[in-house]
Amino acid sequence: MLHRTIALPLHRAIQRRSPVLLQGPRAAGKTVLLQQELPGHGYISLDNLADRTRARRDPSGFVYRLRGPAIIDDLHRAPELVEYLRGPAFSAPLVFASSRRLQLPLETLHLYPPTFAENQRRRPLPLEIIGRFVPAPAQAIAPPAPWPIRRTFMDADLGDLVSVHDPDRFEQFLEAARSISGEVLDQQSLARQCGIAHQTVTRWLTALDTCFLTHRLPPADAAFGRRIVRSPKLHFLDSECFESQVVSEIFRNAMHEGGSPDLRYWRDSNGFEIPLVIQSGEGETMPVGVTAPTPLRRWMDLAGVKQGALVSQTMAPARSGGICRYSIDQL
Repeated sequence: MLHRTIALPLHRAIQRRSPVLLQGPRAAGKTVLLQQELPGHGYISLDNLADRTRARRDPSGFVYRLRGPAIIDDLHRAPELVEYLRGPAFSAPLVFASSRRLQLPLETLHLYPPTFAENQRRRPLPLEIIGRFVPAPAQAIAPPAPWPIRRTFMDADLGDLVSVHDPDRFEQFLEAARSISGEVLDQQSLARQCGIAHQTVTRWLTALDTCFLTHRLPPADAAFGRRIVRSPKLHFLDSECFESQVVSEIFRNAMHEGGSPDLRYWRDSNGFEIPLVIQSGEGETMPVGVTAPTPLRRWMDLAGVKQGALVSQTMAPARSGGICRYSIDQL
């Protein structure tokens, strides 16, 4: 059975005896993880009509009757229970799971499909040592299988997330949005390309984010005397775009460690760009280049940064001139 990095943060959260929410996209392995790691917990799926009805009719009574540790799966299927959980905090050994993004006052962890590190059964490179440490060569493995969630999202989530009178139009929008993964998001241009209103693009992008399919990378704050782009970059976390794959791998590794990474990008009005900037709470920045070292060195000189990371599809681990070089499967 594949060991997931998030298992340790999950057990730490459960030891605090307060409700925990585990959320992430469909087919990420949430149910398998919870049943594997918490064999002493009862299991209830709100996909079951009888259980869902009880949870919706009387949320407080539903929770009260769960006297022992329990896993409540598909929490998003019971909106009334979700609203009840927004109320006063309570102590109970309950673990909720959802494939929708829910803003609840509970300790929240995120699980995405397995990363290279998890498939290789090793700990991922922590954010704080990317660009500072060169690992030993990783064991060669086959690339992870594509996430089996795209059709599931269309069939199971679209109808009650957004009002779509023409599903084919939404699928055309999805294809157009995927084609700009790794690019600065221009919603007006996307609306014109798809022949839909700007407000519709906003709603549909929010639906993709709600189902954990995308991540919008905000711009870094420091301008260094340049005029910089202030719009976010759109990344599909299961994209064929290599830059998006790098962002996805680093983002998911950090989330599976139980963290909340501050990831940005930097681009000036002339198109000079660093695809990823890792910011720490101490104000330090670690630039991450993708494939080409020249822009990375230029930005390091501009920002006065002495260390950086460069990721390519296949690259022997090395360190040269302050730059740590990695292949994507070494992250």
